[in-house]
Amino acid sequence: TASYAEMMEWALPPDASREFKNCLDESHHMASGERFRRFLHGGLWQNFLSKYPESNQLHKFMLDISRRWHEANAAKKAGKESRRRLEEAHTELLAGQCNDPYWHGIFGGLYAPHLRSAVLRHLIRAETFLDKLQVPPQNPGVAVQRRDFDADGHDEVLVRGTASGMVLRPSDGGTVSSLRFKPAGVELVNSLMRRPEAYHELVRQKVSSHDSSGSGPASIHDRVWSKESNLAELLRYDRYGRHNFRTYLFPAAKQFDDYNYLRLGENADLAGGAWEFSRQTKGGEDTLQLSKEVRQGGEIFGQTLTARKEIRSREQDGAWRLDCRTSLAADHGALVPLALGVEMVFNLLAPDAPDRYFQANQARWPLEFQGEVDASELLLVDEWQRVRISLQAEPKPRWWVVPIETISQSESGFERVYQGSAILAVWKLAPPTWRNVTCSLTAEITYLG
Repeated sequence: TASYAEMMEWALPPDASREFKNCLDESHHMASGERFRRFLHGGLWQNFLSKYPESNQLHKFMLDISRRWHEANAAKKAGKESRRRLEEAHTELLAGQCNDPYWHGIFGGLYAPHLRSAVLRHLIRAETFLDKLQVPPQNPGVAVQRRDFDADGHDEVLVRGTASGMVLRPSDGGTVSSLRFKPAGVELVNSLMRRPEAYHELVRQKVSSHDSSGSGPASIHDRVWSKESNLAELLRYDRYGRHNFRTYLFPAAKQFDDYNYLRLGENADLAGGAWEFSRQTKGGEDTLQLSKEVRQGGEIFGQTLTARKEIRSREQDGAWRLDCRTSLAADHGALVPLALGVEMVFNLLAPDAPDRYFQANQARWPLEFQGEVDASELLLVDEWQRVRISLQAEPKPRWWVVPIETISQSESGFERVYQGSAILAVWKLAPPTWRNVTCSLTAEITYLG
């Protein structure tokens, strides 16, 4: 349930972590402080899974793969090829249990995207081997399951196909928190919510000392210097998890900078509240349906609004197509102009590498790009992981693109870390249109190998 003392301090929520550190500091000035410190042990290691839902999802995905492997192993399918796949799946599963990406403290850990992606890559490879063992090749189909996958008290919808895997969260804005593309062995979301951390106060104080307060050499747990002078400006805290297909309804006067600085003034219930889920199967194709009624406040809307989302997942020739159709309906037209936004989040890891970029209108930008793009199609290309993502929408939107950057502690100090890009497809329509509006967003994912 525990580990070394510092990790148990990091496992606590930010306020409790600061208070615990104050208690430890105070004990050093007490005559009998050593006696008290023996009983000050901070939190439990499992607190990391509660503190970081991203870690919890990773952990439960790993346990799910482990359960599937044990079931396949117990079945003991005959044949040399089956045994080989079982052994390779086991090796990948064990590699996916490397502990660093499941927690965060003085080291990057969970905050390091390359560590998360490495573990996820191994788990996706294990999943692919198990698919070949457990899914009939003559009838692969798409498996859809509804259950509390991550033990958070809310049901998720798990969608698993030959080339893809998805986690849909009706309780969190009807969003998708995982998009696994198996041909490339990559988790395309793999982002992190920007949240308060106990050490952020040190960033605000612009600590730049390389020395610890002790008399001996500085421990890595005492080093608090910053790699950049302006990191405090990046301390913005998200209201929602960084997932896909989150729906924003906000005043039409809002601009790109309002999205960048988290001041859209959106309807929070629509963006982050619970949606009703149903599943429709027609012609062998599943449609995931979500609906929600919200009351849009006074001056913005002043009436009840019904929102619906339909998400379809299709695979063909190794490519994966995701369609999200969003519709809004009201008894009366809006009193003022409004804007509808549907958000996508992708993390292709390297913000300034030349082989990973955005592309639109025959222009290219590195992944660290931020700004507004006027184009019918927006591409994200990762030549290293061999993935291409094409985003298209109808009617034609404006694309607002913002890099998600966190401030993390590492062995060498505070540093900014790129956690992917948030891409908001924005439609601004005049008041009469809001009585009944439908907008569609499509993501087509292909393997470049």
